[in-house]
Amino acid sequence: MQKFCFSVLVSLALLTAAAHAQDPVTPSTTPSVKRPKICLALSGGGARGFAHVGVLKTLEALNVPIDCIAGTSMGAVVGGLYAAGLSATEIEQRLDALKLNDIALDRVDRRALPQPLREEDEQYPLGATVGVSNNGVRLPTGVVQATQFLELLQNWTAKIPSNIDFDRLPIPFRAVATDLENGKMVVFDKGPLHTAIRASMAAPGVFAPIQVNGRMLTDGGLVRNLPVDIARSMGADIVIAVNIGTPLLPRDQLQTFFNISQQMVNILTEQNVEAQKASLHSTDILIEPDLGSISFMDFGRSAEASVMGQKAALEIQAKLSALSLPPHLYVAQQQARLNPQLPTIKIGFVDIASNGLVPEADIRRQLGIKIGSIYNAEEINRKLTILNNSREYDSINHELVQRDGDYGVRINANGRNWGPHFLRFGLALSSGLDGNGGYRLQIGHRRPWLTAGGLEWRNDLEFGNTLFAHSELRQPLFEREGMFVAPYVDFRQSNRNLYQGNTRIAEYSLRSEQIGLDLGIPLGAQSTLGEARIGVGASRHYVRPSIGGLLSVGQDGNINLMPLPSAELKQVGLKAAFVIDQLDAPVFPRDGYKLDSRVFFGLEQTQGKYQELEANALWAHSAGRHSINLKFSAAGLFQAGDEIRGLGSTLGGFQQLSAYQQDQFAGNYKLYGSATYLLRAVNFDLAGQSLFLGSSLEVGNTWDKRSDISLGSVRKSLSLFAGFSSFIGPIYLGFAIGDGGNKSVFFQLGRQ
Repeated sequence: MQKFCFSVLVSLALLTAAAHAQDPVTPSTTPSVKRPKICLALSGGGARGFAHVGVLKTLEALNVPIDCIAGTSMGAVVGGLYAAGLSATEIEQRLDALKLNDIALDRVDRRALPQPLREEDEQYPLGATVGVSNNGVRLPTGVVQATQFLELLQNWTAKIPSNIDFDRLPIPFRAVATDLENGKMVVFDKGPLHTAIRASMAAPGVFAPIQVNGRMLTDGGLVRNLPVDIARSMGADIVIAVNIGTPLLPRDQLQTFFNISQQMVNILTEQNVEAQKASLHSTDILIEPDLGSISFMDFGRSAEASVMGQKAALEIQAKLSALSLPPHLYVAQQQARLNPQLPTIKIGFVDIASNGLVPEADIRRQLGIKIGSIYNAEEINRKLTILNNSREYDSINHELVQRDGDYGVRINANGRNWGPHFLRFGLALSSGLDGNGGYRLQIGHRRPWLTAGGLEWRNDLEFGNTLFAHSELRQPLFEREGMFVAPYVDFRQSNRNLYQGNTRIAEYSLRSEQIGLDLGIPLGAQSTLGEARIGVGASRHYVRPSIGGLLSVGQDGNINLMPLPSAELKQVGLKAAFVIDQLDAPVFPRDGYKLDSRVFFGLEQTQGKYQELEANALWAHSAGRHSINLKFSAAGLFQAGDEIRGLGSTLGGFQQLSAYQQDQFAGNYKLYGSATYLLRAVNFDLAGQSLFLGSSLEVGNTWDKRSDISLGSVRKSLSLFAGFSSFIGPIYLGFAIGDGGNKSVFFQLGRQ
């Protein structure tokens, strides 16, 4: 009987195997194993959320199957990518290859910006741009738009259909966000995966809210930072909850506006986290990595957070191992998962949804997406990055949509609607050993898109030791980013000291008025290399003594005070200028170069020939924390007839012969060179700021006549200084010594 039963079983097994061998469409199946459904609940916590990657690596190593994932904020980022089919190791490798602080905070390589923006950033370093309209003064809706992060997520998930049901992902997934208008929880279970993740991570006050289906959404941590109940609603029998929320700060750290604001958000999130932790069952597992000093914004410490997450999971290895599958079953389960892939599709239409000043036709032209071309998310995002770098949008992104059976691209252009007038600010302060100092307050006004042709109005004002005003219109000739004409007027009034040796003997008042018309020519794509200008201009200069005079000894032996000469100069002429700026930073550069030059040929001959020439060069290179800057500058003012003092070049002051007083040397001709060593002593990577220790060797001088130029008359200066690239501009404090014992202790904030 036993032999008969055994023969029957063997025959059935062989028949079953033969049947499967003859069916080519039957996939390999995983042997049926009755086990609980395991779901991950991944919490938010900013950069601390990279600990989730380490937890996932441990779960993979222990063969713990994951059947569904619910994530909030950074938990939605890591969980969404994992649910999309990326392994924990692949996520980690991709993150390691990035400058996460720059991406998370939308910091752009300075050399990718158009030249006008580079100049504005250098001139106006104070705070954010302020918008002004009939409704008053406004600021952007968030410190960071997270545009780069959204593009990154879209590129990494580009193979997944944009209208997918999240249950059809390799691992079913949910992302949690908050409706900013009514405070209700929003759970994403379908749609573009990258959009759901971005909505979930919009931390209040840090990342701007995002518009999705007519709703303004922000970080899900406000309502459900640890989405245990969402995981349970997905059918979980066992929830593995990973809580990496930011702990509350002690009183001694609640000294800044940012920390206080973050503390308020943390209090809200901690309340809903505690409620979710209380709902965990005895069979559930809670993992809470000890992340030490890693803060919400420490995106540069992703590798550390991952290791700490891995360590926390290994500490409860026994509990996790109880959920493990045998290796062959785990592999079979992973291979059996759905992996929906977007087929190769042709673009049938391009829709532009714009609420800003930039015309839709201009957006369409710059993107150049051709109907019938193959959809490539990364290529479209590359073009959108260029538009984002123009700062004409709060954000501009794309999504793949389907209409009437055709696929197409929808461009969502969110304009800077907190204008239309925009203000920026700058501040400069300086003080020397002799008590002389100065200050400047700078205000920049921009009014873009006055017309559909891209007309822009630009105004720059400066108050303090110098009074300066410049107003200019820029009208593109053909394309918005191409050549332009720029009529302008400006006015400048300042005082300049006259020195005899190291003694200040007089003070001049200088005033200049100019009017002109320039043709601007961008250099490089989108003027990312630089800019050139040619034009015609008329100017009038006044030189008037205000204090002091010249002492002379008469034949009778008496000392006489002679008044200083004054002058007036009018000129009409042709001008040309160019700037090529490829420095990684405008101050304390560590890499790159900058070249600029300008010439003016006077056509007015009643006062004789008048020509101006100036050329400057700066080169920077770094190795580790060490940098070297080499600088050269030359200028000449060629006058025929009576020479007018005060119109030429000056030297003196920090990094202009630092051992001497501001503008101590003045003349028609100038030569200057310097070599500066910089040690980056402290790097505040999160804020993009650094503390430098430096030393400069400088040589140069000015001369009134070409015949006076000689190496023997060159002045020298050696300085030691500390510098900090703060959010209000560069700060310098140092000491310099020059020829004949000349010395100076200097403090400076902002540009000289």
